[in-house]
Amino acid sequence: MTTAPSQLEPELAEAYRQCADKSLLAALNPKIFFGYFSVCADPTQGHGSNTTFPGLDWGQSAEALLWLGRRDEVLASWEYVKSFLREDGLLPFAIIPSDAGKTIYMGLPQTEEKFPLVMAANGGVYSHWFPGNPLMVLANVTFIQMADVIFRQTRDQAWLTAQLPALSHVTDWLVKQVTPAGLVRGGGYYVERPPRLDHDGVTQCYTADALRMAARLTGDQAYGMVADRITACFRQKFWAGDHCVEYIHPKHGAISSHGLTDVDWAAIATGTATPEQVKVLWPQLRANRDFVYNGIPTGISTRPETYEDWEMMFLDRHDTAAMGRVWYLEAWARSVMGDREGVLESLRQVARVGRANNWYWRERYYSERSGDLGSYLINTYCEYPANFIRIVHRFVLGG
Repeated sequence: MTTAPSQLEPELAEAYRQCADKSLLAALNPKIFFGYFSVCADPTQGHGSNTTFPGLDWGQSAEALLWLGRRDEVLASWEYVKSFLREDGLLPFAIIPSDAGKTIYMGLPQTEEKFPLVMAANGGVYSHWFPGNPLMVLANVTFIQMADVIFRQTRDQAWLTAQLPALSHVTDWLVKQVTPAGLVRGGGYYVERPPRLDHDGVTQCYTADALRMAARLTGDQAYGMVADRITACFRQKFWAGDHCVEYIHPKHGAISSHGLTDVDWAAIATGTATPEQVKVLWPQLRANRDFVYNGIPTGISTRPETYEDWEMMFLDRHDTAAMGRVWYLEAWARSVMGDREGVLESLRQVARVGRANNWYWRERYYSERSGDLGSYLINTYCEYPANFIRIVHRFVLGG
Protein backbone atom coordinates (compact mmCIF):
# COMPACT_ATOMS: atom_id res chain seq x y z
CA MET A 1 0.00 0.00 0.00
CA THR A 2 1.23 3.48 -0.89
CA THR A 3 2.22 5.69 2.03
CA ALA A 4 0.60 9.13 1.84
CA PRO A 5 2.56 12.26 2.78
CA SER A 6 2.41 12.71 6.55
CA GLN A 7 1.35 16.37 6.28
CA LEU A 8 -2.07 15.48 4.84
CA GLU A 9 -5.22 15.40 6.96
CA PRO A 10 -6.74 11.88 7.25
CA GLU A 11 -9.44 12.35 4.60
CA LEU A 12 -6.92 13.54 2.02
CA ALA A 13 -4.32 10.96 3.02
CA GLU A 14 -6.83 8.17 2.39
CA ALA A 15 -7.78 9.66 -0.97
CA TYR A 16 -4.08 9.98 -1.90
CA ARG A 17 -3.49 6.28 -1.17
CA GLN A 18 -6.55 5.25 -3.15
CA CYS A 19 -5.58 7.44 -6.11
CA ALA A 20 -2.17 5.81 -6.16
CA ASP A 21 -3.09 2.18 -5.56
CA LYS A 22 -6.47 1.84 -7.30
CA SER A 23 -5.78 4.10 -10.29
CA LEU A 24 -2.23 5.20 -11.15
CA LEU A 25 -0.33 2.06 -10.15
CA ALA A 26 -3.13 -0.20 -11.31
CA ALA A 27 -2.91 1.40 -14.77
CA LEU A 28 0.72 0.29 -15.22
CA ASN A 29 0.90 -2.69 -17.57
CA PRO A 30 4.36 -4.09 -18.38
CA LYS A 31 2.71 -6.74 -20.56
CA ILE A 32 2.31 -4.02 -23.21
CA PHE A 33 5.83 -2.70 -22.59
CA PHE A 34 7.85 -1.63 -19.59
CA GLY A 35 6.67 1.86 -18.73
CA TYR A 36 3.24 1.54 -20.33
CA PHE A 37 0.21 2.85 -18.43
CA SER A 38 -3.38 3.19 -19.61
CA VAL A 39 -5.73 6.12 -19.09
CA CYS A 40 -8.12 3.92 -17.07
CA ALA A 41 -7.33 1.67 -14.14
CA ASP A 42 -9.60 -0.81 -15.93
CA PRO A 43 -8.67 -0.28 -19.61
CA THR A 44 -11.58 -2.44 -20.78
CA GLN A 45 -13.90 0.43 -19.85
CA GLY A 46 -12.77 2.69 -22.66
CA HIS A 47 -9.98 4.21 -24.81
CA GLY A 48 -8.18 0.94 -25.47
CA SER A 49 -5.78 -1.31 -23.59
CA ASN A 50 -2.59 -0.32 -25.45
CA THR A 51 -3.21 3.33 -26.39
CA THR A 52 -1.14 6.29 -25.24
CA PHE A 53 -2.32 9.90 -25.28
CA PRO A 54 0.72 12.23 -25.36
CA GLY A 55 -1.72 15.11 -25.74
CA LEU A 56 -2.61 15.26 -22.05
CA ASP A 57 -3.38 12.06 -20.14
CA TRP A 58 0.18 10.84 -20.56
CA GLY A 59 1.71 13.93 -18.98
CA GLN A 60 -0.70 13.99 -16.04
CA SER A 61 -0.22 10.32 -15.16
CA ALA A 62 3.52 10.37 -15.82
CA GLU A 63 4.09 13.23 -13.39
CA ALA A 64 1.97 11.51 -10.75
CA LEU A 65 3.96 8.31 -11.22
CA LEU A 66 7.18 10.27 -10.73
CA TRP A 67 5.86 11.54 -7.40
CA LEU A 68 5.08 7.91 -6.55
CA GLY A 69 8.69 6.90 -7.17
CA ARG A 70 8.24 5.17 -10.54
CA ARG A 71 11.06 7.00 -12.30
CA ASP A 72 12.23 4.08 -14.45
CA GLU A 73 8.77 3.49 -15.90
CA VAL A 74 8.29 7.20 -16.61
CA LEU A 75 11.63 7.48 -18.40
CA ALA A 76 10.77 4.41 -20.47
CA SER A 77 7.44 5.96 -21.38
CA TRP A 78 9.19 9.22 -22.31
CA GLU A 79 11.41 7.34 -24.76
CA TYR A 80 8.38 5.61 -26.24
CA VAL A 81 6.55 8.88 -26.87
CA LYS A 82 9.71 10.53 -28.21
CA SER A 83 10.07 7.73 -30.77
CA PHE A 84 6.91 9.06 -32.48
CA LEU A 85 8.40 12.52 -33.11
CA ARG A 86 7.83 13.37 -36.76
CA GLU A 87 10.51 14.92 -38.97
CA ASP A 88 8.77 18.29 -38.90
CA GLY A 89 8.80 18.35 -35.08
CA LEU A 90 5.17 17.36 -34.46
CA LEU A 91 4.19 14.75 -31.88
CA PRO A 92 0.94 12.77 -32.09
CA PHE A 93 -1.85 13.54 -29.65
CA ALA A 94 -2.76 9.85 -29.65
CA ILE A 95 -0.89 6.61 -30.32
CA ILE A 96 -3.13 3.68 -31.28
CA PRO A 97 -0.94 0.70 -32.25
CA SER A 98 -3.87 -1.60 -33.00
CA ASP A 99 -5.10 0.79 -35.73
CA ALA A 100 -1.73 1.63 -37.26
CA GLY A 101 -2.04 2.52 -40.92
CA LYS A 102 -5.84 2.80 -40.86
CA THR A 103 -8.06 5.72 -41.81
CA ILE A 104 -11.49 6.06 -40.23
CA TYR A 105 -14.01 8.52 -41.62
CA MET A 106 -15.96 10.57 -39.11
CA GLY A 107 -19.06 12.62 -39.91
CA LEU A 108 -20.98 15.58 -38.58
CA PRO A 109 -24.66 14.82 -37.89
CA GLN A 110 -26.00 17.83 -39.81
CA THR A 111 -24.14 17.05 -43.04
CA GLU A 112 -23.20 14.08 -45.16
CA GLU A 113 -19.58 15.22 -45.30
CA LYS A 114 -17.00 12.83 -43.87
CA PHE A 115 -13.65 13.73 -42.35
CA PRO A 116 -10.63 11.42 -42.11
CA LEU A 117 -9.04 10.34 -38.85
CA VAL A 118 -5.67 9.09 -40.06
CA MET A 119 -3.53 6.69 -38.06
CA ALA A 120 -0.02 6.84 -39.46
CA ALA A 121 1.93 3.68 -40.21
CA ASN A 122 3.47 3.87 -36.73
CA GLY A 123 0.05 4.24 -35.05
CA GLY A 124 0.44 7.94 -34.30
CA VAL A 125 -2.52 10.30 -34.78
CA TYR A 126 -1.03 13.65 -35.77
CA SER A 127 -4.14 15.57 -36.82
CA HIS A 128 -7.66 15.67 -35.45
CA TRP A 129 -10.53 14.67 -37.72
CA PHE A 130 -12.58 17.66 -36.56
CA PRO A 131 -12.55 20.55 -39.06
CA GLY A 132 -10.02 23.09 -37.82
CA ASN A 133 -7.81 20.54 -36.04
CA PRO A 134 -8.33 21.26 -32.30
CA LEU A 135 -5.70 19.82 -29.93
CA MET A 136 -3.07 20.73 -32.52
CA VAL A 137 -0.42 22.07 -30.11
CA LEU A 138 -1.34 19.93 -27.11
CA ALA A 139 1.15 17.09 -27.51
CA ASN A 140 4.13 19.38 -28.13
CA VAL A 141 3.29 21.54 -25.12
CA THR A 142 2.86 18.44 -22.96
CA PHE A 143 6.26 17.11 -24.06
CA ILE A 144 7.95 20.34 -22.97
CA GLN A 145 6.09 20.24 -19.65
CA MET A 146 7.21 16.66 -19.06
CA ALA A 147 10.82 17.52 -19.82
CA ASP A 148 10.58 20.24 -17.19
CA VAL A 149 8.92 17.89 -14.68
CA ILE A 150 11.50 15.13 -15.15
CA PHE A 151 14.46 17.49 -14.89
CA ARG A 152 13.10 19.29 -11.81
CA GLN A 153 12.60 15.98 -10.02
CA THR A 154 15.78 14.20 -11.12
CA ARG A 155 18.22 17.12 -11.61
CA ASP A 156 19.90 14.81 -14.10
CA GLN A 157 21.86 17.16 -16.33
CA ALA A 158 23.17 14.33 -18.49
CA TRP A 159 19.60 13.24 -19.20
CA LEU A 160 18.55 16.77 -20.12
CA THR A 161 21.55 17.25 -22.40
CA ALA A 162 20.65 14.07 -24.26
CA GLN A 163 17.08 15.32 -24.76
CA LEU A 164 17.97 18.77 -26.09
CA PRO A 165 17.89 17.91 -29.82
CA ALA A 166 14.37 16.46 -29.57
CA LEU A 167 13.22 19.19 -27.19
CA SER A 168 14.44 21.93 -29.53
CA HIS A 169 12.79 20.23 -32.50
CA VAL A 170 9.47 20.03 -30.66
CA THR A 171 9.71 23.65 -29.53
CA ASP A 172 10.69 24.96 -32.96
CA TRP A 173 7.52 23.39 -34.38
CA LEU A 174 5.48 25.07 -31.65
CA VAL A 175 7.00 28.48 -32.41
CA LYS A 176 5.88 28.13 -36.03
CA GLN A 177 2.26 27.96 -34.86
CA VAL A 178 2.43 31.49 -33.42
CA THR A 179 1.36 34.31 -35.72
CA PRO A 180 3.37 37.54 -35.98
CA ALA A 181 0.65 39.17 -33.86
CA GLY A 182 1.14 36.60 -31.09
CA LEU A 183 -1.90 34.36 -31.61
CA VAL A 184 -1.43 30.61 -31.29
CA ARG A 185 -3.21 28.56 -33.94
CA GLY A 186 -5.00 25.30 -33.43
CA GLY A 187 -8.30 25.80 -31.63
CA GLY A 188 -9.10 24.02 -28.38
CA TYR A 189 -6.15 23.13 -26.20
CA TYR A 190 -7.79 20.20 -24.42
CA VAL A 191 -11.39 20.36 -25.64
CA GLU A 192 -12.94 19.15 -28.87
CA ARG A 193 -16.52 20.34 -28.42
CA PRO A 194 -16.54 23.24 -28.38
CA PRO A 195 -13.48 23.14 -30.67
CA ARG A 196 -12.78 26.81 -29.87
CA LEU A 197 -11.56 27.63 -33.36
CA ASP A 198 -9.22 29.25 -34.19
CA HIS A 199 -7.58 30.74 -31.08
CA ASP A 200 -8.40 29.26 -27.68
CA GLY A 201 -7.49 31.27 -24.58
CA VAL A 202 -6.20 28.22 -22.71
CA THR A 203 -3.99 27.40 -25.70
CA GLN A 204 -2.47 30.87 -25.55
CA CYS A 205 -1.71 30.60 -21.83
CA TYR A 206 -0.25 27.10 -21.89
CA THR A 207 1.86 27.76 -24.99
CA ALA A 208 3.41 30.88 -23.49
CA ASP A 209 4.18 28.99 -20.29
CA ALA A 210 5.71 26.05 -22.19
CA LEU A 211 7.91 28.35 -24.27
CA ARG A 212 9.28 29.90 -21.09
CA MET A 213 10.04 26.39 -19.83
CA ALA A 214 11.78 25.60 -23.12
CA ALA A 215 13.90 28.74 -22.80
CA ARG A 216 15.06 27.64 -19.35
CA LEU A 217 15.72 24.04 -20.38
CA THR A 218 17.51 24.75 -23.66
CA GLY A 219 19.08 28.11 -22.85
CA ASP A 220 17.57 29.57 -26.03
CA GLN A 221 16.08 32.88 -24.93
CA ALA A 222 14.41 33.37 -28.31
CA TYR A 223 11.69 31.03 -27.05
CA GLY A 224 11.06 33.40 -24.17
CA MET A 225 10.68 36.28 -26.58
CA VAL A 226 7.92 34.39 -28.42
CA ALA A 227 6.24 33.73 -25.07
CA ASP A 228 6.33 37.46 -24.37
CA ARG A 229 4.68 38.14 -27.72
CA ILE A 230 1.88 35.70 -26.94
CA THR A 231 1.41 37.25 -23.50
CA ALA A 232 1.21 40.79 -24.84
CA CYS A 233 -1.33 39.70 -27.44
CA PHE A 234 -3.41 37.86 -24.84
CA ARG A 235 -3.57 40.86 -22.52
CA GLN A 236 -5.03 42.94 -25.31
CA LYS A 237 -7.15 40.58 -27.41
CA PHE A 238 -8.37 38.18 -24.71
CA TRP A 239 -9.70 40.73 -22.22
CA ALA A 240 -13.43 41.46 -22.20
CA GLY A 241 -13.42 44.22 -19.59
CA ASP A 242 -14.08 42.13 -16.47
CA HIS A 243 -13.15 38.59 -17.55
CA CYS A 244 -11.19 36.79 -20.25
CA VAL A 245 -12.30 36.06 -23.77
CA GLU A 246 -12.77 32.32 -24.12
CA TYR A 247 -11.72 32.05 -27.77
CA ILE A 248 -11.51 34.05 -30.97
CA HIS A 249 -13.61 32.55 -33.76
CA PRO A 250 -12.70 33.20 -37.43
CA LYS A 251 -16.28 34.25 -38.24
CA HIS A 252 -17.88 35.32 -34.96
CA GLY A 253 -14.89 37.05 -33.41
CA ALA A 254 -14.16 37.17 -29.68
CA ILE A 255 -16.43 34.81 -27.70
CA SER A 256 -16.90 35.72 -24.03
CA SER A 257 -20.58 34.98 -23.44
CA HIS A 258 -20.44 31.84 -21.29
CA GLY A 259 -19.67 33.48 -17.98
CA LEU A 260 -16.32 32.87 -16.37
CA THR A 261 -14.36 30.01 -17.93
CA ASP A 262 -11.24 27.91 -17.59
CA VAL A 263 -9.42 30.66 -19.50
CA ASP A 264 -9.78 32.91 -16.45
CA TRP A 265 -8.12 30.31 -14.22
CA ALA A 266 -5.40 29.73 -16.85
CA ALA A 267 -4.64 33.43 -17.19
CA ILE A 268 -3.90 33.69 -13.46
CA ALA A 269 -2.13 30.32 -13.17
CA THR A 270 0.34 30.98 -15.98
CA GLY A 271 0.89 34.67 -15.26
CA THR A 272 -0.57 35.62 -18.62
CA ALA A 273 -3.04 38.19 -17.24
CA THR A 274 -1.80 41.58 -16.07
CA PRO A 275 -1.79 42.34 -12.32
CA GLU A 276 -4.67 44.73 -12.92
CA GLN A 277 -6.67 42.04 -14.71
CA VAL A 278 -5.97 39.59 -11.89
CA LYS A 279 -7.38 42.09 -9.38
CA VAL A 280 -10.62 42.09 -11.37
CA LEU A 281 -10.73 38.32 -11.90
CA TRP A 282 -9.80 36.92 -8.52
CA PRO A 283 -12.76 38.18 -6.46
CA GLN A 284 -15.10 36.65 -9.06
CA LEU A 285 -13.30 33.31 -9.13
CA ARG A 286 -12.33 32.66 -5.53
CA ALA A 287 -15.65 31.50 -4.10
CA ASN A 288 -17.59 30.89 -7.31
CA ARG A 289 -19.75 27.79 -6.80
CA ASP A 290 -20.85 27.73 -10.43
CA PHE A 291 -17.60 25.98 -11.36
CA VAL A 292 -18.65 22.99 -9.21
CA TYR A 293 -20.66 20.51 -11.28
CA ASN A 294 -22.48 17.75 -9.39
CA GLY A 295 -20.25 18.23 -6.39
CA ILE A 296 -16.86 18.23 -8.11
CA PRO A 297 -14.49 20.89 -9.50
CA THR A 298 -13.88 22.23 -12.06
CA GLY A 299 -16.37 23.01 -14.80
CA ILE A 300 -15.35 24.56 -18.09
CA SER A 301 -17.57 27.62 -17.51
CA THR A 302 -20.06 29.08 -15.07
CA ARG A 303 -22.80 29.04 -17.72
CA PRO A 304 -22.37 25.75 -19.61
CA GLU A 305 -25.98 25.75 -20.75
CA THR A 306 -25.38 28.85 -22.92
CA TYR A 307 -23.15 27.24 -25.57
CA GLU A 308 -24.86 27.47 -28.94
CA ASP A 309 -25.26 24.63 -31.42
CA TRP A 310 -22.94 26.25 -33.96
CA GLU A 311 -20.17 26.33 -31.35
CA MET A 312 -20.42 22.55 -31.05
CA MET A 313 -20.63 22.01 -34.80
CA PHE A 314 -23.93 20.33 -33.89
CA LEU A 315 -22.15 17.52 -32.07
CA ASP A 316 -22.62 16.54 -28.43
CA ARG A 317 -21.66 18.78 -25.50
CA HIS A 318 -19.50 16.40 -23.51
CA ASP A 319 -16.62 18.82 -22.97
CA THR A 320 -18.94 21.35 -21.31
CA ALA A 321 -18.17 19.39 -18.16
CA ALA A 322 -16.07 19.31 -15.03
CA MET A 323 -12.77 17.60 -15.83
CA GLY A 324 -9.55 16.98 -13.94
CA ARG A 325 -7.59 19.10 -16.41
CA VAL A 326 -9.66 22.17 -15.54
CA TRP A 327 -9.45 21.40 -11.82
CA TYR A 328 -5.64 21.43 -12.07
CA LEU A 329 -5.78 24.95 -13.53
CA GLU A 330 -8.01 26.09 -10.68
CA ALA A 331 -5.65 24.65 -8.07
CA TRP A 332 -2.67 26.22 -9.83
CA ALA A 333 -4.36 29.62 -9.90
CA ARG A 334 -5.31 29.34 -6.21
CA SER A 335 -1.72 28.48 -5.38
CA VAL A 336 -0.47 31.53 -7.29
CA MET A 337 -2.92 33.67 -5.29
CA GLY A 338 -1.87 32.15 -1.97
CA ASP A 339 -5.25 30.48 -1.42
CA ARG A 340 -4.04 27.29 0.28
CA GLU A 341 -7.39 26.65 1.94
CA GLY A 342 -9.11 26.88 -1.44
CA VAL A 343 -6.76 24.23 -2.83
CA LEU A 344 -7.40 21.97 0.18
CA GLU A 345 -11.17 22.36 -0.08
CA SER A 346 -11.08 21.40 -3.76
CA LEU A 347 -9.09 18.29 -2.82
CA ARG A 348 -11.75 17.45 -0.21
CA GLN A 349 -14.49 17.79 -2.81
CA VAL A 350 -12.72 15.43 -5.20
CA ALA A 351 -12.01 13.00 -2.36
CA ARG A 352 -15.69 12.88 -1.35
CA VAL A 353 -16.82 12.12 -4.90
CA GLY A 354 -14.23 9.35 -5.19
CA ARG A 355 -15.17 7.83 -1.83
CA ALA A 356 -18.82 7.67 -2.89
CA ASN A 357 -17.78 5.74 -6.03
CA ASN A 358 -15.55 3.09 -4.42
CA TRP A 359 -12.54 5.37 -4.92
CA TYR A 360 -12.91 5.68 -8.67
CA TRP A 361 -13.59 8.77 -10.73
CA ARG A 362 -15.39 9.43 -14.00
CA GLU A 363 -13.84 11.05 -17.03
CA ARG A 364 -16.37 13.92 -16.94
CA TYR A 365 -19.04 15.34 -14.62
CA TYR A 366 -21.90 17.42 -15.99
CA SER A 367 -23.62 20.47 -14.59
CA GLU A 368 -27.07 20.04 -13.11
CA ARG A 369 -28.14 22.93 -15.32
CA SER A 370 -27.22 21.16 -18.55
CA GLY A 371 -28.15 17.70 -17.33
CA ASP A 372 -26.26 14.42 -17.11
CA LEU A 373 -25.55 13.68 -20.75
CA GLY A 374 -25.54 9.94 -20.28
CA SER A 375 -22.44 8.74 -22.08
CA TYR A 376 -18.77 9.41 -21.45
CA LEU A 377 -19.38 8.14 -17.95
CA ILE A 378 -16.20 6.08 -18.21
CA ASN A 379 -15.31 5.00 -14.71
CA THR A 380 -11.84 4.22 -13.32
CA TYR A 381 -10.47 7.14 -15.37
CA CYS A 382 -7.05 8.27 -14.14
CA GLU A 383 -7.26 12.03 -14.73
CA TYR A 384 -8.69 13.06 -11.36
CA PRO A 385 -6.41 10.65 -9.42
CA ALA A 386 -3.34 11.85 -11.32
CA ASN A 387 -4.17 15.48 -10.71
CA PHE A 388 -4.97 14.78 -7.06
CA ILE A 389 -1.39 13.58 -6.58
CA ARG A 390 0.05 16.42 -8.67
CA ILE A 391 -1.91 19.06 -6.77
CA VAL A 392 -0.91 17.64 -3.39
CA HIS A 393 2.79 17.72 -4.25
CA ARG A 394 2.90 20.95 -6.23
CA PHE A 395 0.42 23.19 -4.46
CA VAL A 396 0.06 21.78 -0.94
CA LEU A 397 3.52 20.46 -0.22
CA GLY A 398 5.33 22.88 -2.54
CA GLY A 399 7.27 20.28 -4.53
